[in-house]
Amino acid sequence: MVTAVVAKRLLALHGEVRAQPPSDWTGTFPIPAVVERFYQEVGPANVTVEAHGNPYFLPSLADLWQFQAGYRWNGLSGEPIEDWVDDWLVVADEGGDPFIFVRSSGAVLHAYHGEGEWDAGEMFPDLNTMAACLAQIGAIVHESARDYMEEDCSIRPKYRALASARLQELLGTKSETEAVLGVLGWG
Repeated sequence: MVTAVVAKRLLALHGEVRAQPPSDWTGTFPIPAVVERFYQEVGPANVTVEAHGNPYFLPSLADLWQFQAGYRWNGLSGEPIEDWVDDWLVVADEGGDPFIFVRSSGAVLHAYHGEGEWDAGEMFPDLNTMAACLAQIGAIVHESARDYMEEDCSIRPKYRALASARLQELLGTKSETEAVLGVLGWG
């Protein structure tokens, strides 16, 4: 399990992290205790993390409810989106592909937008692990000065191996690491 201290340290490499009070939450349901703790202890404040392709984005707590537009409700009309699961809360994205916190379990799912219906699969066991893994990928992209890619935009083997090693430290198993790297485009 990734601690809040580790997640905050890694995420701080990419932007502002600070404790955010629960009063910043503007949602229509009470803030889940796990989300409240994440924003108190890790506290991404609209952090953008470089990635392979689109960057990852983690909104501040004050912006988290509005971040649901386009997922939970239509961003233009305000009408609820019928196939959105009420138990879901989008906590980050990559070019519109949401990372979804499941309020009932604490797990983080991932889905691709634009596929007609949401087919979200579990990706991370918790918010701290998600933040730390996304931050580690961003650190590799940043440290390599974009040298991590071949001319055909595939990942160079040495950076793929580095990503695998760093994420396995966070995730624990090779199989989980490979699955996450595959979804993040590092497969």
